[in-house]
Amino acid sequence: MYLVFDIGGTFVKYALVSTAGEISSKGKIPTLLDQGVSGFIESLKGVYQQFKGQVDGIAISTPGAVDVDQGIVYNGGNLPFLHEQCLKDLVSDACDGLNVAVENDGKCAALAELWKGNLVNVNDGIVIILGSGIGGGVVQNGKLNRGNHFFAGEFSFIQSEVGGFKYENCFALKASTSTLLIGLSKKKGIDFNSINGYDFFNYLDSGDQDAMEVFDEFAANLAFQIYNFQCVLDPQRVLIGGGISKRDIVIEKVKEHLNKIYEQIPVSFPTVEIDHCKFYNDSNLIGALYHYFEINPTMPKM
Repeated sequence: MYLVFDIGGTFVKYALVSTAGEISSKGKIPTLLDQGVSGFIESLKGVYQQFKGQVDGIAISTPGAVDVDQGIVYNGGNLPFLHEQCLKDLVSDACDGLNVAVENDGKCAALAELWKGNLVNVNDGIVIILGSGIGGGVVQNGKLNRGNHFFAGEFSFIQSEVGGFKYENCFALKASTSTLLIGLSKKKGIDFNSINGYDFFNYLDSGDQDAMEVFDEFAANLAFQIYNFQCVLDPQRVLIGGGISKRDIVIEKVKEHLNKIYEQIPVSFPTVEIDHCKFYNDSNLIGALYHYFEINPTMPKM
């Protein structure tokens, strides 16, 4: 069995996972943001101590760009203390010298789909994970493309307008879960922090006009960027993940707007398959383990 961590800005999820990708003994602990790297590593060590003697290795999904060979994290998102830290060695040293593998969270989601999900037997695909930002992964020729600086798949920073970099023009503020909450709170004149994703979809399910308008714009922005991805990468399939992707209306509305774009193109243009990610909230755990097997050649072939 392998101990797998999925590091998030609020919680660190963990699980024991078998070589077949079967999850057991799931749990989570608060992400320690105020105790520096040493306190954070101690929190992971505490989880490891619960399973000591049962674990053959440790796999980690984390925010930030990751040098997967060295296990070094760059720009750790909500965990800035991880910047330029060799997370691989820090965790290994704290956990009896076990082998450790570290990968970016969005790329872990893509690897999960490539291994056992909706990208099996797909040569070229894109995974888009919708959360407070937008991450994901690019699969080309059946393999994850990390890019020259480990930055491929950091979709949040894509700009939607010309005129220099502006946060308000980032894809993350056009088509993420945060987009829905920001848009609805502005229309309703309520505090952004007073609503969550469940609240938004309760409004949407009730036919609330404000929610419907915000959701329609969200889906249009997502479809617009999928079209742009097609022009660059020509994928066979695009998967949408994150908690809100469980709702069929997300996929349906994106397809609707993408078809509108296709109808306006005056030349022959390929269409792309749009689907959910298979594993939803477990994708990072499963993909992190797949990456562990990738960089440990003595491990079982998947």
